[in-house]
Amino acid sequence: MVFLVAVLITACQSVPEPTPAPPPEPLYSPFVVQVASSPFDVISFKDVGMSLPEEDRALTYESLAEGVALELSDERSSLVSYDERAASPDAHLACEGRHIYVDLWSNDERLGYSLWSGCGEDDRFALEELTRPGTPERDVDELSRAIASSLDRAVATGCFTRRC
Repeated sequence: MVFLVAVLITACQSVPEPTPAPPPEPLYSPFVVQVASSPFDVISFKDVGMSLPEEDRALTYESLAEGVALELSDERSSLVSYDERAASPDAHLACEGRHIYVDLWSNDERLGYSLWSGCGEDDRFALEELTRPGTPERDVDELSRAIASSLDRAVATGCFTRRC
């Protein structure tokens, strides 16, 4: 009996603590917005927590890119292109100029985005969370309008950094 208790105590002591799963790697969209007559040439999108099912990602990101392109002020012509290289994390390491980086996330109640003109903390010039409208289509419409509005404000003020 003592032996059995000792075995049970030893077994319980040697059970390792479960290690938490690492956060998911961000996903980059291959759909980019190319913009003319603007302080920036390209807008790219990064999923940092949208929790989209894999089968919905392509359509969601294409729709979001199209929505942002349509919502931008009339002075800026824009078009959406598919660029497989934009889906690679390596394509986003240079933090090149004239490029706007959009980070996106969501949960059951909120949608969020941040806009970046580079890779440093001071390069984030917009951060917003919105109440979810309720359907995936309306989520994309709401995000598109809000992102385009933030971009139009940045162009109007010439402010593409945190401290303007």
